[in-house]
Amino acid sequence: MIAPCLGKFGGIETFCLTLIEDLIHKGAMVRLLRKKVAGFENDGSIQKNESEIRSTWNKEKSSRFSSEFVRNYDGKIKDAIKYCNIVHLHNPIVEGMWYAKRFKKPCVVTVYNWRRIGLNPRLLAWKWTVAQADRRWYISEFVWDSWEKERKTNSARLPVVSKMPMKETLPQRRKGFLFIGRWVPNKGIRILLEAYRQLNPDPKVWPLILVGDGPLRSEVLATIKNKSIQGVQIPGFVSEAERHRYTREAKWMVTPPHTKEDLGLTPLESRFVGVPCIATTDGGVKETAGTHALFCKPGDVFSLMKCLKTASKMDDAEYLKCTRLTKEGLEQYVRPLDEYTEEYVKLLDRK
Repeated sequence: MIAPCLGKFGGIETFCLTLIEDLIHKGAMVRLLRKKVAGFENDGSIQKNESEIRSTWNKEKSSRFSSEFVRNYDGKIKDAIKYCNIVHLHNPIVEGMWYAKRFKKPCVVTVYNWRRIGLNPRLLAWKWTVAQADRRWYISEFVWDSWEKERKTNSARLPVVSKMPMKETLPQRRKGFLFIGRWVPNKGIRILLEAYRQLNPDPKVWPLILVGDGPLRSEVLATIKNKSIQGVQIPGFVSEAERHRYTREAKWMVTPPHTKEDLGLTPLESRFVGVPCIATTDGGVKETAGTHALFCKPGDVFSLMKCLKTASKMDDAEYLKCTRLTKEGLEQYVRPLDEYTEEYVKLLDRK
């Protein structure tokens, strides 16, 4: 497997390790190359999460998995592909596809990002990489539509979600609004803070919990202080187990991106434990938040504030109805891991 890497644990890393763990348990040997991309800055979260997962494996299983960071056109990419049975690229990695073709290896590409149109050589190279794949898996209908106006037979929407939190918290014990994600402009954290400030709810009943971290941390902290926003809690970066706990204990998950989010894993996780979503009609988030979410306009503070207000004014009966309805349609996104390995076997048999 080859995956792009910014040095921080995120959606691609989560899916890679989930799939790898299943493959290892089934007896496969897996080599994961994390390709450093522009802006790479290792914060240690990848190694931490990988260590947590590997700590549950015995020595024999651990011996069948290796991972390392590589750079563009690193000789390790060539060697790994030359001696493997099948290649799985997470996003269009040009040199990965080039070597797969050179050594005649079956190649799967999971496409996480919507297609940018243009004559930029990099964009054209990505288009070539996706077109050359033996199998193309798109993480959402939104992403698939951007790459293929006419659906191809060896393409599918195969979500990158296979393992979800299971434990639920009783609705009457939940509290507040929850945001989980990178603190970067496109995730909408600035807009959320301002909408929450304008709502000005009782901070004991409706706290705003911000899980995550990122470049906007100092700005977020300054905004909270300078505007005297009450009720904001900042756990920062947390483990997977803690993230699941915060998710199930929240009353509403808030996902307010405004730059065409490709999928939106966080809304799926919250819906799986019956926590409804407040989301923007932005890209793939509109799919994953579910048809019964409260939707606001991307980048619109007032629209988001109205959704927060609607959520905070719901009576118990109405909220309980939301918790039931939010689970509808989840089977489209939560697939058995066997589906992925079955596709590998089909490709190997064909070759």
